[in-house]
Amino acid sequence: MIEQDQDLSMVILAGGRSRRMGTDKSDLVYQDKTFLDIQIEKGERLGIDDILISGYRGSIRTGQVIRDRLPGRGPLGGLEACFRRALHGRCLVMSVDTPLVTVRELQALIWQDRQNSSAVTILRHGEKEEPLLGIYSTQLADAMMAALGEGNGSVFAFLNKIGYETYHSTGETSQFKNINEKEDYQKLLERD
Repeated sequence: MIEQDQDLSMVILAGGRSRRMGTDKSDLVYQDKTFLDIQIEKGERLGIDDILISGYRGSIRTGQVIRDRLPGRGPLGGLEACFRRALHGRCLVMSVDTPLVTVRELQALIWQDRQNSSAVTILRHGEKEEPLLGIYSTQLADAMMAALGEGNGSVFAFLNKIGYETYHSTGETSQFKNINEKEDYQKLLERD
């Protein structure tokens, strides 16, 4: 385990319809582990003791599955529900479909967040910002519910409204690739 403060929860966004993949992305296997297990292990290596899995429909070995309070509202709905159940005031957020993101990148993101005073720090690589790879204040749950109540389910729209900081990664950009389609998954399997 890597030394980290124990004051951070983790949300793994594992819901969604996976229409382009045709199967639940959480259960895809890479190097003999499911995508979900890969993300859970990252949290464990960081010393995170409170791991919440948003929207997963299968069975898990650790952590707890949280259902959206407002179903069908996308990642913002999942975050809102999980933040209400988180044990800590800050939360590492990751989507399940980015299995290559390294623990080292997550450590750097956590460190950068601790230097900021913003409610949110998201990862940026090149010109691309990743709203589903960041550290969020769990106190944003009420503001998220208000946005959802207004019919706004976009995480970026929410972030643009409240403001956020970024951690500028200089790591290999291929690690941030979302595995959304069968072709993406096939390329991932072929890289080893």
